[in-house]
Amino acid sequence: MKNDKQKKTNNIQEDKYSYDIDYDIFTTEEIIKIINFYNLVVKYTKHKVTYHDLLTSYNEYRNIINSIALEKKYNKSFFEKTGISIYNLINNR
Repeated sequence: MKNDKQKKTNNIQEDKYSYDIDYDIFTTEEIIKIINFYNLVVKYTKHKVTYHDLLTSYNEYRNIINSIALEKKYNKSFFEKTGISIYNLINNR
């Protein structure tokens, strides 16, 4: 049984990946935007979207996350699941 003080983390699956999203701190619209960004990252690595589209979505993602520590946590989790580094992808174009 979960303790009330524990954050609720649910797995969202899109494509073949399952993402850990904290439902308690984001709205449904924000969660959708986070997942859309993750999907764009995967598509970008397969050359299916432009860097401009990726960067636009990344800026929106950063505004939603709005915390460097939380962004690092989410990016690490994303890397562990996909093998794709968001940091390297954005900064080493």
